[in-house]
Amino acid sequence: MHSLKENLRIVRAGWLPGLALVAGLDLVATWLLAPALRWVTTALLKKAELPFVSIPDVVMIVTHHPLVVLGLLVTVLAVITLLGLQVLVALCGLELMGARRFLIRSWLNLVVQRLRAMPWATRLAWVPLLVVSMPVATLLFRTPLLANIKADAFVLDYLTRRPIILVLGVLCYLACLFLAGRAYSWPRLTHVLGVAVLFGGGSWLVNGVVVLINRGNAPTDLALSGLVVAQLIAEFSLTATGLVIVTAPDDLDAKKLPVRDAFISLAVLAVFILAILPADRHYMTAKLPRPITVAHRGVDGSNGVPNSITALEKTHAAAHPDYVEMDVHETADGQFIVVHDDNLKKLTGVNKAPGQLTLRELEKLSTRENGHRARLVSFDDYLAAAERVHQRLIVELKATKYDHPDLVARFNRRYGARLVKDGDMVHSLDYAYVMRLHAINPAIKVLYCMAYNFTNPPVGLTGVTGEYSTLNHRFIDAAHRHHQLVLAWTVNRPEAMRQALLDQADGVITDRVSILNQVIKRIRLTSTPANRLANYFQPW
Repeated sequence: MHSLKENLRIVRAGWLPGLALVAGLDLVATWLLAPALRWVTTALLKKAELPFVSIPDVVMIVTHHPLVVLGLLVTVLAVITLLGLQVLVALCGLELMGARRFLIRSWLNLVVQRLRAMPWATRLAWVPLLVVSMPVATLLFRTPLLANIKADAFVLDYLTRRPIILVLGVLCYLACLFLAGRAYSWPRLTHVLGVAVLFGGGSWLVNGVVVLINRGNAPTDLALSGLVVAQLIAEFSLTATGLVIVTAPDDLDAKKLPVRDAFISLAVLAVFILAILPADRHYMTAKLPRPITVAHRGVDGSNGVPNSITALEKTHAAAHPDYVEMDVHETADGQFIVVHDDNLKKLTGVNKAPGQLTLRELEKLSTRENGHRARLVSFDDYLAAAERVHQRLIVELKATKYDHPDLVARFNRRYGARLVKDGDMVHSLDYAYVMRLHAINPAIKVLYCMAYNFTNPPVGLTGVTGEYSTLNHRFIDAAHRHHQLVLAWTVNRPEAMRQALLDQADGVITDRVSILNQVIKRIRLTSTPANRLANYFQPW
């Protein structure tokens, strides 16, 4: 392990061409690889006549389109492989730059040489190493590319929902850490982690200084310049980490960098800045919309049983949400019941799906939650209760294997005109239901409920409700270019509410709408450049 003095000498020798290399690879990943992979995924899904993978469609795709599934699996493997290759290409390039021996041909030859010499066990260990390193990288280095990766936030949010899932997640992470340590050696891993923390800590110090400089009513151009500087420092810190990892002090070439190489490096960095500047400017200057507040399943905290009329009335009176989001299932006799779960065992003790019972049978069942008890109610009764207090709804149309083929058309005949008149919206995790309802009744505001984000927003709909930890400001900007709403769900932490709104989400679906109201009030009173910068730097 090198001393601090040796580390700084290594960085000083190769930082400019190394920074240009890392920033250039960042651009390649952002502007070429990511769009190409999205295009491939979209093309494969079109083969299954499904532009998006919604949760209810997974089984159908697996059973009816095995070649599409194979193609998607190959795409996932390609993503993992490309990530590994990008890291290898960067490290090989940095190694040559530190020794002043960088040529395109020698760079490519070194990459091929390292690949051939790498044992299969080491190649396969890339997956657990990726699991181990991704949270660390996205925390320490807030580069434009890593700042838009929200997979670790999504996983963290999912793991913390249940203790058993958290335990299993921790065990899985420890297993990946063990496999990575066996494949790459523990001393090497600890050395890499120590170097990453050293330079990543320096990057975070710059982030803090940028936020402090822009406190109060700082000029927009100053804040924008600060963001670009922080992003360049993050790229520099990542570069420095790579240089120290791959360069031995004895291999350093103390010669001055040739003018031609310095010019090329500066030109690459200029292109990098010009490429990131439009998105940064939009992020820093876009006017925040008046956020839409949505009470998830009609509750505010633990004020009642979710999806009950009592909770709806209490939440409306106390928190005045713009919308109440609630869930509707079809019953065995073609009616509609307000309930969330696909199986009633947990809520009512009856081990049946809503679609297996008639409306009369379902209305006799009671559910207990949040220390309250309430009977299941029909959608007719729930809609009438919402209309009495003038509360707008977002109706989630649930899809199950018990649904009748004409469910969407029948739902529209019975409720379409009332929903339009009341200003209500409908969303669903089933893309086919969403598109069918939109085609039948274009006057209804229809949203597609995306459980994850690896494609562009669907065109032609009112908007999307997206799982908040997979949303980022680039996805939201893409939706806004098509004049679509983006609602983040289900956001219960004040910090996550703030992050979604500062990323320009149009609204938030939450179980704690009173707290959301407080967050919105604080944001509207203190929407400063410093807050937007702090939000950008926040990893989770």
